[in-house]
Amino acid sequence: MLSEKWTKSVRSSRNVMFAALVVIGAIAVYNRVVAPHKNYLLAARRYGLVAGNLAKKNQVVTGNVAAKEKQLEKLQGKFGQIHTRLFGPIGARKFFGQLQTVSEEANCIMYSLKFLPTDQAINAEHLKAGSHITANRAVLSVIGNYGDIVVLVNKLQDRLEQVRIDSVNVKLIRKNAEQLKCNMTITIYVMQDEEEPPYD
Repeated sequence: MLSEKWTKSVRSSRNVMFAALVVIGAIAVYNRVVAPHKNYLLAARRYGLVAGNLAKKNQVVTGNVAAKEKQLEKLQGKFGQIHTRLFGPIGARKFFGQLQTVSEEANCIMYSLKFLPTDQAINAEHLKAGSHITANRAVLSVIGNYGDIVVLVNKLQDRLEQVRIDSVNVKLIRKNAEQLKCNMTITIYVMQDEEEPPYD
């Protein structure tokens, strides 16, 4: 009887030992084979999520860049149109230097040209570095009849660059005379480079 108990005890110890070895082996196999693959799959899944988010962000950024490029093209087109309406520093000097000739061509007598202080009109980021636009103003005083003064105004404004007539003040020189005294304030816009001093 004792030997039977002993035999049963040895068998159950062997069974427990065998079961323990099987469990330890299963854990070892799991740790060596299954766990790395599981971790790899989790990492791949996370990578997939991150890659998907990055792809969405890339699409948004690409869309924003395309919209900004279209906006920049429109602004460059508008600036190109405006730029043709501006004088350069040399063109501004030439314009003011030819006012007497233009007045005479319109049968008016220029008797005064008074320059007003130059204002900086625009200092925009999209201009060339160191560039800005100034508003150059002058008061042109002429004598002529009404029709000749209208011809003079049309000649001043009939050019590619913009010449703005801000104000016109007309007075009779003498009663019952056709001759009028006209003071007109003229503004032109000049693209200035930093090294070029504004025309005063």
